[in-house]
Amino acid sequence: MKKRAWLWTVAAVAGGAALGFACGGSNGASFGNGDDAGANVDGGAACPPCVTDSDCSGGGVCAQLGGDSYCAPACPNGNECSSDRQCTPVTSVSGQQVSVCVPRSGAVCSAGGSSGGSDAGSGSSDHCGSLVGPDVPAGCHCSSGKTCTADGCYGGWWCNTATNKCQSPPTNCTGGSGGGTSYDGGTPVTGSVGPSGGSASRLLFAVVGDTRPPSEDDTAAYPTGIITQIYQHMQALSPSPTFAVSTGDYMFAAPTGSQGAAQLDLYVGARAKYSGQVFPAMGNHECTGYTASNCGSGNTDGITNNYTAFLQKMLAPINQTSPYYEIDVNASDGSWTSKFLFVAANAWDQNEANWLSSAMGKSTTYTFLVRHEPATATTAPGVTPAENIMSQHPYTLSLVGHTHTYEHPSAREIIVGNGGAPLSGGKNFGFAMISQQANGSLAVDMIDYSSGQADPSFHFAVNPDGSPAP
Repeated sequence: MKKRAWLWTVAAVAGGAALGFACGGSNGASFGNGDDAGANVDGGAACPPCVTDSDCSGGGVCAQLGGDSYCAPACPNGNECSSDRQCTPVTSVSGQQVSVCVPRSGAVCSAGGSSGGSDAGSGSSDHCGSLVGPDVPAGCHCSSGKTCTADGCYGGWWCNTATNKCQSPPTNCTGGSGGGTSYDGGTPVTGSVGPSGGSASRLLFAVVGDTRPPSEDDTAAYPTGIITQIYQHMQALSPSPTFAVSTGDYMFAAPTGSQGAAQLDLYVGARAKYSGQVFPAMGNHECTGYTASNCGSGNTDGITNNYTAFLQKMLAPINQTSPYYEIDVNASDGSWTSKFLFVAANAWDQNEANWLSSAMGKSTTYTFLVRHEPATATTAPGVTPAENIMSQHPYTLSLVGHTHTYEHPSAREIIVGNGGAPLSGGKNFGFAMISQQANGSLAVDMIDYSSGQADPSFHFAVNPDGSPAP
């Protein structure tokens, strides 16, 4: 597979602290593979995007930075960084706590702070659902050469006992000892939504994000338990969502191998715990794994095995032959209409652009865009062109994933990427619920996968045009 290299400047949030990252390596070292090219920035080296650590030479680590994955210089001993950079704990693509050199200038380079439990919100000081604080004995693996706390982590990070991975402290507790609130989905919903859409007395649907194992082709480590519990909680809600949408990345597999299909089988098996219809969007891992990948006939990366498996196992059951498509759900009494436009940013071509422009031009009360990458992931071929088309039409919400957490980064965009993939921030696995209110607005909530409770800090409402609602 040909590697791609770009220069990057990104901003991230980990454990509630802003992290600024600029391209460059410590002591002028190069961290890209030999076939990666790129200009130096600030005296350092090019920082290519990556899928696994093998994409990063010179001791670089494939780390989750700024909502994407990039090669970064490792600093396992804490003293490898140049004077203008500091060693900071971040999360690797495999979900491990690692330390990399990030710039000091213009950045608050802290990955969750030094306090173990001060940011745990409404839960106890050292427990938050499946997360436990530094002073609680747990099974997370202590990195070589580090002085770790009782939970097996360092730098104030917490241990996720469901995965035995370290992550930044929870910014708000949604489970465990008294945290979170009971979710109220409102009045019962009548009607039905099938593979081709349908009608309902009101909109009530779920959003599920990224679900993949920590390492490429590691199907044995697929987060089956997490995604199964997500769909079980979804089914148990009263009322249960009429349908669900998913934002992509259901696998982490070599694009020429067979493990992508095997991982989709695990996902489909977990999805069966929920009796409603699920409509999937395509992610970059359903192409080659690179954010900049572009699959489909005539596109740069062509037809990969992962792409074929996605079409066969996820889209064929809902009678879709294209990775981009529309689903309409309308009011049973004709009082409102809605359309869900599933954008394939990693299978982008002019035909899709024409389709999206035409579909956006049709008048509906509610318009939802479901896409894998958020607006900031501009290396994905279809993100910027899709955003340009969206800006010319009214719409309600853009539902995206890619970043392994949940956020509300802008008025009309919601990131839901916490469906089982290695987490990149101090929040737990779960799913979103969107509920139409009596006044026509839509309430948005996040549900914790282990407790089934709502995050009280993540509740807001929008009007049909996407403007904030009371």
